[in-house]
Amino acid sequence: MKSLFKTSVRCALLGTACAAIVAPACAQDADQGASGLSEIVVTARKTSENLQEVPISITAVSAENLEQRGITNVSQIADFAPNVTLDGSAPISGSSSALVAYIRGIGQSDYAMNFEPGVGLYVDGVYIARNVGGVMDLLDLDRIEILKGPQGTLFGRNTIGGAISLVTKRPSKDFGARLEATTGRYNRLDLRGSMNIPLAETLFASVSFSTKNRDGFVQRIPFPGVLPADQANFRSIDNGILNGLPSGNDLGNENSDTIRANLLWEPGSDTEVRLIADYTRTRENAAPSTLVTTTGQGISGLYNACVAGAPLPVCGSITNGLLGGQINPQFTSRTPYDNRFVTPDRYTTYGNSIAGTKLDVWGISLDVNHDLSDAFSLRSITAYRKMTSIFGEDADMSPLVIDHHGFQLNQDQFSQELQLTYDSDNFKWLAGLYYFNEAGENNDLVPLGGGLFQVFGPNDIRNKSYAAFTEGTFNFTERLSANFGVRYTAERKRFVGGQRDLNDLSFKLGVPLAAFPVPSDTTILFPPGVNRQSFNDVSIRGGVQYKLTDDIFTYVSYSEGFKAGGWDTRLTGPELVAPSFQPETARSWEAGVKSEFANRSVRFNIAAFSTDYRNLQLVVQRGISPLTTNAGSSKIRGVEVDLAWAVTPSFQLSASYGYIDAKYTRLDARANAAGIFLTNQFVNTPENTFSLAADYRLELSGTSFMAFHLDYSWRDDTFNDAVNTPQLVQEDYGIANATVRYSHDDRWYLGGGVTNLLDKRYIVSGFNQPGVGFIYETHARPREWYLQIGYNF
Repeated sequence: MKSLFKTSVRCALLGTACAAIVAPACAQDADQGASGLSEIVVTARKTSENLQEVPISITAVSAENLEQRGITNVSQIADFAPNVTLDGSAPISGSSSALVAYIRGIGQSDYAMNFEPGVGLYVDGVYIARNVGGVMDLLDLDRIEILKGPQGTLFGRNTIGGAISLVTKRPSKDFGARLEATTGRYNRLDLRGSMNIPLAETLFASVSFSTKNRDGFVQRIPFPGVLPADQANFRSIDNGILNGLPSGNDLGNENSDTIRANLLWEPGSDTEVRLIADYTRTRENAAPSTLVTTTGQGISGLYNACVAGAPLPVCGSITNGLLGGQINPQFTSRTPYDNRFVTPDRYTTYGNSIAGTKLDVWGISLDVNHDLSDAFSLRSITAYRKMTSIFGEDADMSPLVIDHHGFQLNQDQFSQELQLTYDSDNFKWLAGLYYFNEAGENNDLVPLGGGLFQVFGPNDIRNKSYAAFTEGTFNFTERLSANFGVRYTAERKRFVGGQRDLNDLSFKLGVPLAAFPVPSDTTILFPPGVNRQSFNDVSIRGGVQYKLTDDIFTYVSYSEGFKAGGWDTRLTGPELVAPSFQPETARSWEAGVKSEFANRSVRFNIAAFSTDYRNLQLVVQRGISPLTTNAGSSKIRGVEVDLAWAVTPSFQLSASYGYIDAKYTRLDARANAAGIFLTNQFVNTPENTFSLAADYRLELSGTSFMAFHLDYSWRDDTFNDAVNTPQLVQEDYGIANATVRYSHDDRWYLGGGVTNLLDKRYIVSGFNQPGVGFIYETHARPREWYLQIGYNF
């Protein structure tokens, strides 16, 4: 293990040597007609730079490349980004709009507001704090940049694992419009459009919209033999909150609308003002999950005992403290919960309760750039975003009320960032100030065991973040440069927990009154009152870069990252002290080579990294609910390779490879008690990933052409939870996609494609719930075809 990073560095040095040796020979081939690759410009360091001269491992994807691959949302880009995993559904959420992002083994799988994402998501420089709503439509996009490793000295909010930056298209001076329609399998019907409107000599606007509609592929089917008592003897605890959720029989469908407006004002040559507004509306059925097995543990075991006639006090009556009154459950007239509810088809489920996503997100930002002089520039990004959401699922996947998850999450955020930059021939410098304030309400509405346990959890959360950061790069010579950055972060958190068990299960099972935070009300599980936490951190970043030739760039860097702690909210028993978890940190070394040769028709980049990841925040199962524990320390080492080759002006090949060796080096008793040991594998971190792609352009008469694209990506075994539940381990798999497009006169185009060409059935998420007694898995979409037509005005 200790030699792995040394081996990775040797690989990087070998890549440098190979590039230096091959470049002159390949240059001769280039003279024979090979066409060079297009330069990729990124703004990862808050200034426009050639990707090949940025000392960070970055996967950059242009809008054109997204169209070639038929990609329409952010979760799909992980297929060709080495050491990146992006899932569109967080476990237990039931939503297909909750982004779970991992980069180099660091991320966050929980959607709740008491956690900070391990990977930062940014849209036009604005930090998106919550992963609910994070599966964003790639509407009117210019490019995507995925930055690997800690990025605190460059981005407003500290990003410990990496950053995903979406950059939308700027309005231009020329009038233009585009309209596109897509149809396909599962009654797919997507419409996308955009219009660029010059309003005045210095004022330009653009408006874009998208509507996506597609049926789900996991079907709810009736269970033969449900007893009347299974349906008639439980009263809802949500008081109608969840009634507005979609609850169709096709799970995994799409029903989402997005609109974005851009306004660009250039009052002078030294000032630019950009106003951006967006809105997304989602109304979808639950995520495409199915039951794997039942275990008879926990709540379902107690429920089954009541069904069998056990003389337990909890089986006698259910008190609903929210609505009042008592309900006779008639347990002995009910059906037991067991594997009779596992359907024979992987794409069917017996679940029938209200489950889906109702999401509304909107935001507005003002981005002002002003050149103070030839060298100094000042930038201000002011943004406000608001989200209202209700989502949930029938987690037990049966007609019984064994585990129904319902959640209400409302959040709004305000952020202000100021950047001062200096740019001269020998020195580039950035200094920034950042302020972030969010407020939200997270309410859990979860009946368990036919009403034996009834969670009602209104939780109030307030988070503030203050930061100052700076980074500078000094050019000692034309080839040698060095950079150094530092960031100070202050996090202030306020939390009021309100989780209750409306049926007093803990008290009925014999928990003494002294163990309850409010002995006079044994429904209250969370200690009342205001909880506060403060975290302060100083992170640094530094590195040295050297250009061996004009086309071979090498670098070595060191960076640190920090993610704040918080509180657990999902209590299964009374607590006298609010349960909390501490911050986690990362310290990462990276060495890389970025090279181009053969007259820039071949691009070869390689990076090796080693990260000390400490005080990991892991989501584990304790009792009935998933809670968070600081697991200890780990070491993450790996390599990333990107290759692009313009074989001819019409034919291009690309490939990527990622390798990760992520190991726990120390675990405390809390992690061991939760079932995590030194031999466990990291969540969402396959050891090997690679992708291949080919693009061919066939020129026809006039300005018409045909474009063909084929890609294949492969991922090693993936573990979908921290305890490595065997049923949730997705074995290695590969998926292929193909597209073709005919374009005429740069005006209209007609195309189509097939996604998951090999019809590989694999899971992207899942949930092991020993506290209730079941395991379910969430599926990726099967093979689908689509046809597309578009017109450029």
